[in-house]
Amino acid sequence: MHAYCKHNGIGIIPWAPLAAGALARPVGTETTRHNSTRGTALEKKLTDADVTIINRVEELAKKKNCKMGQIALAWAGTKVSSPIVGVNSVERLRESIVNGIELTQEDVAYLEQPCVLCLVVSVVVRLTQPLQL
Repeated sequence: MHAYCKHNGIGIIPWAPLAAGALARPVGTETTRHNSTRGTALEKKLTDADVTIINRVEELAKKKNCKMGQIALAWAGTKVSSPIVGVNSVERLRESIVNGIELTQEDVAYLEQPCVLCLVVSVVVRLTQPLQL
C-alpha cells in the first residue's frame, strides 16, 4: 500500500501508531486501559507476530537508549510524515518528539520481518488536492 500511495501522491496518516500503547511498553505490562478491556470485545489479543515486534521494539530502544514509543514513532516516521499520537501527559508529549532517533534500513527490516499484518492502522488522505473548508 505504501508504494502505491507514494506513487500516486497519497499521504498516509497513521491513527494510533503506538497501537494503543502496545508498542510503548514491554509485553505483559498491565495498564488501566488493558485491565479495563480484559474479557470484553475490546480486548486486544496479541498474535505471535505482535509479541515478536514489541520485543524487537524494546530491544532497539535499549540499544539506542530511548523509549519504546520513540522507536515505534521513528519506525512510523520512515513511512509517513505526520502520525497522530494521543498523549496523556506532558512527559508523553515530550517523548513523542523523536528528533535524533534514527533507524537504519536494517533496523526497519528487523522490525518489519515478523509482520503479517502490522499493528499500525493507517488512514489514507489524498494530499494532491487542497482541503475545502
